[in-house]
Amino acid sequence: MFIGKIVKSDSHINYVCQIYGPREVEVEPAPEDYAFGRFVRIAVRARQGGDDPEAELHRVLGMSTEPRTYAVGVIYDTILLNPSFGSLGPRLSNETQVELFSPDYIAERAVLIYVMVLGMMQERTTSEGQTEVFSIMHGVPLLSLELGSEIETMDDEQVRAFHFFSDPDRLGEPPYLHMGYLPHIIAQRNSLLPMVALCIIDQLERLFPQNLSLLSIVKRNFAWRLKVETTG
Repeated sequence: MFIGKIVKSDSHINYVCQIYGPREVEVEPAPEDYAFGRFVRIAVRARQGGDDPEAELHRVLGMSTEPRTYAVGVIYDTILLNPSFGSLGPRLSNETQVELFSPDYIAERAVLIYVMVLGMMQERTTSEGQTEVFSIMHGVPLLSLELGSEIETMDDEQVRAFHFFSDPDRLGEPPYLHMGYLPHIIAQRNSLLPMVALCIIDQLERLFPQNLSLLSIVKRNFAWRLKVETTG
């Protein structure tokens, strides 16, 4: 589900996205769609075959087998923007009247979310019509994202695929749980990011019950770190 688009970046890995408002999309995102700690992904336009309209049509129709690259991130903050806050002067029309008599009026209120990029993943559609993930990377991506790029939510299967790793030198062995972005999160200076890490671990405990003991150790470590940093 597409929930918004990139309107600004604070760094190579931190992006500000504006959530779609009323009448901007057919299905308006609900607050749970852009909740704190939710995994999202953004298509990297530079790797999608340029501006070929035929290739884009095939992709939309699910007929393209070309690889598609996504930046994977997590929502770690939300800002409610209301430019009219503090303007206490009289109004000739209330909000209901403005919507009725001036339908072209552009609402200036917006919901902004902050997304931290955690890695990249590539997927393609097979000739059988199945989606196949064949490349995953955790850490700082080489490519930056573009203004206006759409951000979409990830379902449980996509989040699970993003955390399944298989090493080339371990052929024949089953994939394993990997969280290579954790050092990346720890290195950032933001008081909300340790809470995001705990939120991510909670999600992974539900998606990877076979790794519950390992995740519990990581969770206790982060909880202890958060407690120490809070108390000073």
